[in-house]
Amino acid sequence: MRGKIIKGVGGFYTVLTEENHRVTGGIKGIFRNQNIVPMVGDNVIVQKEKDGSFVIAQILERKNALLRPAVANVTQMIIVAACTRPKPNLMMLDKLIASYEQIGLKIIMCFNKVDIAKKADVEHLKQIYGKTSYELFFVSAKEAKLGGLKKHLYHETTVLAGPSGAGKSTLLNAIHPAFFLRTGKVSEKIGRGRHTTRHVELLCLDETSYIVDTPGFTNIDLTDMEIEKVDELFVEFRPYLGKCKFTSCVHDSEPECAVKEALQEGKISESRYQNYLVIKDEIDEKLRKNWR
Repeated sequence: MRGKIIKGVGGFYTVLTEENHRVTGGIKGIFRNQNIVPMVGDNVIVQKEKDGSFVIAQILERKNALLRPAVANVTQMIIVAACTRPKPNLMMLDKLIASYEQIGLKIIMCFNKVDIAKKADVEHLKQIYGKTSYELFFVSAKEAKLGGLKKHLYHETTVLAGPSGAGKSTLLNAIHPAFFLRTGKVSEKIGRGRHTTRHVELLCLDETSYIVDTPGFTNIDLTDMEIEKVDELFVEFRPYLGKCKFTSCVHDSEPECAVKEALQEGKISESRYQNYLVIKDEIDEKLRKNWR
């Protein structure tokens, strides 16, 4: 039987077959011997053993594979952040965006809790991310006001990613109430949400549409990126790359920089530009330490 892994816990995997049946089983010993670990999202061949149990006999070729979250064959990312409560960490968001740009995935931005946010906070986020080419959605998951987001989920395998407390589980419950995911409150003390999603699971919207809810992020490390390619991960920089006076320009202190000119003209947001510099400097610092 052919199917897709929708959940994996403790070495056992739940597979949704093409006949729309759910079966759970382990993996063949050959995978363990070769240190091959099945991932949620893998397309697999499942066989039934003589004792009636099921086992994954083959993992089909992956289109892609994410490490965090550990999921395969993803077609798009929806990055979810709260407009408020907790206040969005724009540095973390931009690192998250850059990490998925590096893989080449389609990205959609979703800002939740618009129902309790101040108008000025919403406009501030629109001003920053409206200068990118990403589709932006400002939603109230609590009130099930999704602003057309749901139609972008069909015929896709979508990963929802973002910080704890953004309301990802509440958003998924609004998208499809049958999911009935556990939600948590934002901690008043630490200003972020508690992790209500404990493992990666593929949720089925219909037979061709899957959504992955993931544990919230608290830290993103991008220091393994190539410093010369960081600018390519900021989509609003791309029209100006290759137009600077110096071919080695990293858009910092160099004269006649096309990216900085675009910044001065208001085509790039100051927030995104400053976060780019921070990411670049973090990578540079790690390189310096490695050379010491």
